[in-house]
Amino acid sequence: MLRRAVTAAGILVMLAAAVGAVHAASQAPYEPATGCYLGAYIELDHNTADDIGTFEQMVGKPHATYFRYVGYGQPFPYQWVKEMHARGIAPHIAWEPNHGLGAVRDDDYLHGWAQAAARTGGPIFLRYASEMNGNWMAYSGDPDLYIAKWRLVYRVMHEYAPNVVMIWCPFATPRSTIPVYYPGDEYVDWVGVNIYNVLHMDGDPAKPPSDDPRDQLKPIYDMFAARKPIAICEYAATHYCVATKTKAVDFAIDNMTKLYSALPTQFPRVRMINWFSVDTERDGLAHNNYCLTDDPEVLAQYRKLVADDYFISRVSDTHVVASTSPAAPESDTELPLPEPTQPVPPTRLPLAGTRLGSAPPAGVAIVLQGARPEAVSERVEIVADTGKQVQADAATFYVDGRFLAMTTVSPFRFTWDPTRLEPGVHDIKVVLSGYNDRTVATAEASVIVVRPTP
Repeated sequence: MLRRAVTAAGILVMLAAAVGAVHAASQAPYEPATGCYLGAYIELDHNTADDIGTFEQMVGKPHATYFRYVGYGQPFPYQWVKEMHARGIAPHIAWEPNHGLGAVRDDDYLHGWAQAAARTGGPIFLRYASEMNGNWMAYSGDPDLYIAKWRLVYRVMHEYAPNVVMIWCPFATPRSTIPVYYPGDEYVDWVGVNIYNVLHMDGDPAKPPSDDPRDQLKPIYDMFAARKPIAICEYAATHYCVATKTKAVDFAIDNMTKLYSALPTQFPRVRMINWFSVDTERDGLAHNNYCLTDDPEVLAQYRKLVADDYFISRVSDTHVVASTSPAAPESDTELPLPEPTQPVPPTRLPLAGTRLGSAPPAGVAIVLQGARPEAVSERVEIVADTGKQVQADAATFYVDGRFLAMTTVSPFRFTWDPTRLEPGVHDIKVVLSGYNDRTVATAEASVIVVRPTP
């Protein structure tokens, strides 16, 4: 059972409710004046095979947003985002540092990810490091560190990608730890919450069902709705319980009806709700079937609930801020570099190039800028020069087989400092990846590190 004792979090909730009754809320980026965006997660919906057209035909209405999970360290899903924008859909990315907060640094990966988001030119909801209040997440347990890393990501996103709206999103429970992870109003665009209705908590038949979804939503709503739009980033109600091998269709319909029906009147500043359409038993993830398209009665009730005009099928662009991205450098001139003054040793691979635009149409070439490849003595830029037919979202660079950098901004480049390496031949490899991290091209080349001339 959930603890009902009065805690510091409970006091904050009551204070926030009192303040919220007095102060009017200001409209946030992408926030509709009224109504609630419809959203869903369908990547693992086995009846639709992640096809939006099939899903929307089954549920009877277009949805404004769909979300995907991306691990921190993975490339920005550029192609998927552009596909969503082409459909008039605002993509929602759950970006999770699953290897811990130590990986989150003010580095080329973070900046490149933000710049790639900006280059899409359309609205993006970014749910970074959600459910941080739960000990099941690798980035939970140190609120001060979490807040510092959140603020770093927020600053970088807002510097490079004003088209990105960041959603801070705890899980509905445990409630007592939610406030200690809040980064502050000036560092949050929207506030989210993940809510699930299950017949038995933790898949344990001895445990009771989860609370009424309205009761799960209310603490977050009372705490923040006066200041921020609220997003139910994930919601689902089980219609099959693995713990008891029991169908729970009436349970699912009752809870989903309570929540969706309450939004217009009891929770008018909930501006987004996303159904998590996954059979977690089938996919080996958990103990419940939430797949919306698996049960005809559940599907029919969802169709009925979302048919109301209150649920919005497209994201308004009234408050979109024009995105910016760095200009590409000139690419068709030979570099005016001095000739090497030392003998050139033999190399296993061809030397890197010095002219951009030399890559084959369906390939990639490695180009050095700032020094000739046979006389590298200080910082240079390594560029993955892509052919016109190459469609890539990211480039990963290796030196002597060791990972060095990754960028998601084209033209793909990074600044390399070779001064810590021994003089001699060193090999560079670049791997270009596209949709779903699929490798689309690779290239290898050598450079020769020399001691600086006195």
